[in-house]
Amino acid sequence: MNDLLFQKIKEYVELQEEDIELLDHYFECKAIQKGEVIYQEGDVVKNAFFVKSGLFRTYIIDEQGVEHILQFALPGWWTGDLGSFISGSSTKFFVETLEDSEVLTIKKSDWDNLLKEAPFYLDYHRKLLEQGLIATQNRLLEAYSTDATKKYLHLLETFPDILQRVPQYMIASYLGMSRETLSRVRRQLSNKK
Repeated sequence: MNDLLFQKIKEYVELQEEDIELLDHYFECKAIQKGEVIYQEGDVVKNAFFVKSGLFRTYIIDEQGVEHILQFALPGWWTGDLGSFISGSSTKFFVETLEDSEVLTIKKSDWDNLLKEAPFYLDYHRKLLEQGLIATQNRLLEAYSTDATKKYLHLLETFPDILQRVPQYMIASYLGMSRETLSRVRRQLSNKK
């Protein structure tokens, strides 16, 4: 049932058969329909979500009512607001499904118990957080120092099938550019072929 989760954990740490049984005990599989907001600004995040299938977006809405997409989450990714989940504070984010999806979910109390019971799980998340920090730093660096064409090409490298799954205005939002700039970049790249 949780094969993708096991596969992803094994990319960072070794898993024994008893570890797999322990994980199965704590995670619940849940189907989520396209367009469902699993939480929104002001909510306290009480579950962690591992994407088993489908596609999610995490976004904020600024004071002018404009959406800014911070993350797309594909199968094998965690999604949500880790800060709210850990601290119990309210989130500033919205998380929405862009396709019918399945997630593995774990409650905060179960998460804490699993971290105590399973050193491999603690080690996995430490390594995952390190990779996440590096990715966040690289995304910030790219946002401030990379031109629109390079941002777009990097997106295609990271999410090869994203153009078939996400509307153009969401891609523009994720890249921090206007729809017009995105159209210009795509046109220029198309003309070079």
